[in-house]
Amino acid sequence: MTRIEKLEAKLNRGEAIILLRPENRRYFTGMTTSNGLLLVTNDNAWFFTDFRYIIAAKSIVNKPINVSLFEGSHAATVKKTINTLPYKIERIYFEDAYLSYGAARAFMEEIANAEFAAGEALVSMLRREKSPDEINLISEAQEITDSAFTDILNYISTNKNKGITEKDISFELEFNMRRRGASALAFSTIIASGTNGAYCHAVPSDKKIASGEFITMDFGACFDGYMSDMTRTVAVGDISEEKEKIYDIVLNAQLTAIKNIKAGLTGTQCDAFARDYISKAGYGADFGHSLGHGVGLEIHEGPNFAQSFSGIINANAVMSVEPGIYIENNCGVRIEDLVVVKENGVEILTHSPKKLIKL
Repeated sequence: MTRIEKLEAKLNRGEAIILLRPENRRYFTGMTTSNGLLLVTNDNAWFFTDFRYIIAAKSIVNKPINVSLFEGSHAATVKKTINTLPYKIERIYFEDAYLSYGAARAFMEEIANAEFAAGEALVSMLRREKSPDEINLISEAQEITDSAFTDILNYISTNKNKGITEKDISFELEFNMRRRGASALAFSTIIASGTNGAYCHAVPSDKKIASGEFITMDFGACFDGYMSDMTRTVAVGDISEEKEKIYDIVLNAQLTAIKNIKAGLTGTQCDAFARDYISKAGYGADFGHSLGHGVGLEIHEGPNFAQSFSGIINANAVMSVEPGIYIENNCGVRIEDLVVVKENGVEILTHSPKKLIKL
């Protein structure tokens, strides 16, 4: 079955779903636009867009999705379309985690005779299992990211005594990813050195790189709409025994998780593989975020390796595995790989070395 057929199969006769989230529209149509709407019933689908995209949409959008221009507002277009059907649409699902109150209300007022219901889960469950083509695109994005990491190691090693800053490293990483084929950044690059490493999502600053410190680099590339995500922590010069100990704990926690994760486990169970290791080492309170998240058309999507995620992790989910330890006024260490979850383990997509690198 095609993706759109799988979604149609989730709907009963008399039901429809409206998709406005760009990533959801891309997933089913194969096209990214700034303005568009996908309307799906249990036996048909329509993609609406404006004049800027209509010619391209007619050639790009996956068949058998019908392609048309908007006729008035988004809500008016949907109303006009469902009124042409030989049966009544009594329930309309919408992206409850995406649509604003105002946008949802516009549909409800225009199509007052239909019941509206939360439908985010109908799509997110389909997107969790990645196809071979999707995994290949994520792998391409990750290959760009791995190559940029090699480049940045050379840059830091060559320039570490010249007063380079976190912002300098961020710029070089981003330039190298674009030069190697990234269509965009997957997210805002995180560069955190020294005590800034204690901030999980630190913003690159004018702080200069200093000897005896860690540099944590969290970055990713977008390739043909799909994302990569990796983190590496490296040392500049010699570091203290305490910092080396912390690094080893994080590394071994990540390796333990990667060794044990497999399809069929819950997100809570997967998270515990790393969390229990770090807790037993005495740093449980310093690992405050989840172990990982889904990656695909969005940098953060379901499912999750998290204490709060009791759902099952399905085969062919692409996930980050990223334990960390963050000690205020001292340092931070995070190590992150992308993996494809399989029935009996994982396939690692990230190929950069994880043994502590001292520059």
